[in-house]
Amino acid sequence: MAKFSRNLLNVSLAASYDLNSAAQQLAAGSPISTPDQIFSILKTIVQYTYTIFFIVAVLFILIAAFSFLNAKGDPTKITAARSQILWAIVAIVIALISVAAAQIINNFIKGA
Repeated sequence: MAKFSRNLLNVSLAASYDLNSAAQQLAAGSPISTPDQIFSILKTIVQYTYTIFFIVAVLFILIAAFSFLNAKGDPTKITAARSQILWAIVAIVIALISVAAAQIINNFIKGA
């Protein structure tokens, strides 16, 4: 019974809490005031992600090329080099998806 009373008290407190004023108090100290600022932050994050994934992809491709050169016909080494190239392609795809996702979010926020 005490647990039910406590839950009922929590529900009544939540119902009486003014969410509008809480949201305004939370937003008062926020450095983000417009949707354009949200997109500029997102754009910066995407640019860093894009750059990092492409650098990693290039490194993977160079390592895979070195592995192919040193494989000397060994099937396990050739398979490992192909796997490295596959992961480099995955990194490139993730970088491209991050750019596309940023554009989709921008269009959604701006309503274009």
